[in-house]
Amino acid sequence: MSSSTATKPAVAAPIRIPRTTTLLFAFTSFLSAFLLFQVQLIVSKHILPWFGGSAAVWTTSMLVFQVLLLGGYFYSHTVSARLSAEVQTKVHVGLLGLSFLAVAVLSFVWPSAITPGNTWRPMPSDSPAASVALIILLAAGLPYFVLSTTGPLLQSWFGRLVGDARTYRLYSVSNMGSLLGLLSFPFLFEPMLRLKLQGQIWAVLFCSFTVACAYCALKARSAESAQWKIATDTNSFAASSPWLPVLWFLLAACASALLLATTNLICEEIITVPLLWVFPLAIYLLSFILCFDHPRWYKRAIFQPLFVISLFLTCAALIYEQVSARLITVPVLLFSACMVCHGELVRLKPNVQKLTSFYLAVSAGGAAGGVFVGIIAPHIFNSFAEFQLVLALTVILVLLTLYRDESSWIFRTEPWIPVLVIVGTVLVALASTKWIPGIVPGLETIRFYPLTLLLGIITVMGAVVLRGSFTARRGFRFVQIPMIVIAIAAMATLYLSAQPKPGLFSSTRNFYGVVRVLKTPGITQIVHGQTIHGAQLDPPLDRTPIAYYGASSGVSIVLRNHPSRGIGQGNLRIGVVGLGAGALAGYAHFGDTIRYYEINPDVVKLSTGDRPVFTFIRNSQASITTVLGDARLSMELEAASGRQQQFDMLVLDAFAGDAIPVHLLTKEAFDTYWKHLNPETGVIAVHITSRHVNLVPVVKGAAEYFHAPSLLTFNRGNGYVFDSLWFLMSRNPDLLTIPELNNVKVEYVHNVGPRLWTDDYSDIFRLLY
Repeated sequence: MSSSTATKPAVAAPIRIPRTTTLLFAFTSFLSAFLLFQVQLIVSKHILPWFGGSAAVWTTSMLVFQVLLLGGYFYSHTVSARLSAEVQTKVHVGLLGLSFLAVAVLSFVWPSAITPGNTWRPMPSDSPAASVALIILLAAGLPYFVLSTTGPLLQSWFGRLVGDARTYRLYSVSNMGSLLGLLSFPFLFEPMLRLKLQGQIWAVLFCSFTVACAYCALKARSAESAQWKIATDTNSFAASSPWLPVLWFLLAACASALLLATTNLICEEIITVPLLWVFPLAIYLLSFILCFDHPRWYKRAIFQPLFVISLFLTCAALIYEQVSARLITVPVLLFSACMVCHGELVRLKPNVQKLTSFYLAVSAGGAAGGVFVGIIAPHIFNSFAEFQLVLALTVILVLLTLYRDESSWIFRTEPWIPVLVIVGTVLVALASTKWIPGIVPGLETIRFYPLTLLLGIITVMGAVVLRGSFTARRGFRFVQIPMIVIAIAAMATLYLSAQPKPGLFSSTRNFYGVVRVLKTPGITQIVHGQTIHGAQLDPPLDRTPIAYYGASSGVSIVLRNHPSRGIGQGNLRIGVVGLGAGALAGYAHFGDTIRYYEINPDVVKLSTGDRPVFTFIRNSQASITTVLGDARLSMELEAASGRQQQFDMLVLDAFAGDAIPVHLLTKEAFDTYWKHLNPETGVIAVHITSRHVNLVPVVKGAAEYFHAPSLLTFNRGNGYVFDSLWFLMSRNPDLLTIPELNNVKVEYVHNVGPRLWTDDYSDIFRLLY
């Protein structure tokens, strides 16, 4: 029930406190949230090279941080509920002092307090998620836990001082700090500062925070308990329902799970760059800021229709594989869904007395959503089906919250409401036919427009005839007919959008994402996200390399004409980072040696074994070995043990598409590559074909730093041969004087000059197309 129809408890006049005290609490809330999100991004980026640059590092770290947040909220709830103000102050000031000391000590032991040195890098493991969690707990566990306790505790203390609903606005202030911490990283700190310096600045600000938070605790310890008992305006359902904590939990869990599921979808199905870790999370935080700032920002009449419309459009874009449409519909869907979940959450918030219980349920829901997407979903789905599943649960929760509220629009009797629902449905269908090609046959198959017209006539006529005959309580209304039909249609559309696409031969999912194999007449392709990472023609053409490795590609020309190769002879030592379909084995001769480095075990299974899907390796006469694990880490271990490979050619083929493992393009990475190259005959070929990221400045920067002559080649695709951009470099310039290269050599013309990436500095944002 809305506040306009509920019985309101008596509310005492707001208690006046010095403005400086209010500003102190607001500043401390803001700073703690700012540091909370900065530490997530700094630590996650720092350890990204240690785990192969997988986007799952971010998903796993988000899960760890959500669990830590839950622990912090549980601590806040326990302390505020069971300890007196005096004891609360002593306990929390002691915890602040401990964290201050830990950060100060680690600042002298590590490059910064939250960036462990390379000696802490874990060995390759079959359980990278567990290693990610362990490193995060080691690097940021205690300070993050302390920061996570700040929001609920400060609001609890502030409630003791002022005793009214202004307390909840501190949550909006803290989320503004979170948003600033999030957005300032890719747009300000990452382009300007090295990670070590970012970590050092963070440590200084954290120590400042501990002082400010301790002062807030001292200010609140003498607050009168009577002030704490002043009730706030809330609806009767929120005050009395035993199911209220369950709704808090489920609404928060849906929003959190949808955030991570959307991040997976964007990073795997649209574009994968670390910058996009920030984008969905910023949308999520913005919904928190708006909803908790003031009730006026969340209007059911705006956000519930927007949620339904964006849901249908997103599903249509998924079904008909419209990537450009998804770039618009997915963010809108995430924002509208989070506004609905968090808006309904705020409508059900309790009075200030139960504030910590509320935040505990919310954080538990957030952690549960993270556990589902980060741990459970990869083991039960071979695709990103959790995206559709969470949206279906959100639809159910919307219906439940509307049903529990007697003042909601589904119990209104005005005829214009069903008219608006029906007309809106038709207009959305008409708009989608213009925007998403292929949707028209689907609408015609179900006879959408005649059925909608019939449903509209029945609904409107019933609403007109029975207008005014219903009492103001829950029960049947004619507007509920189209609402239920739309909900059922939404479930059906979500189910269809999660179904495998035609031609799908297999789909596997692990820590490194979803790998699909598509079989169509004449060709088999390996696909990661929306990017084809290799392909093979059916026999008898199965020995011919295609895709990015056609005869006119830069890498093919060098392999076939390398000066170390005699006519028809095989004596080349070749290293390849990234297995794909193994197409480069098609260029090897008897006597050649190829060493593949591949991080994803599911990819290895497709090209090796007794019954491989792709047979380039099986058909090759070369001596071929496959090293499972991150290429850079594997080569570093080989170099440290004195096993330099002396490659005549090293092919870096881990950048085709949009998933850019930055750690394979840094100065430190190329240092390792040169150790494994034959100094007289070694050539490095980097595959930098990408739809969204311009990597030419990065590889040119590396070539200039190591004083290696270089060449940029481009091959125009035709048929089963795709457009390909290859960058060649060698310390022996004679190796790049192959006449055939003159046919594919191109000049680089761009407004971004060469730039050298290091493990401590990289900036993808400026290189986006």
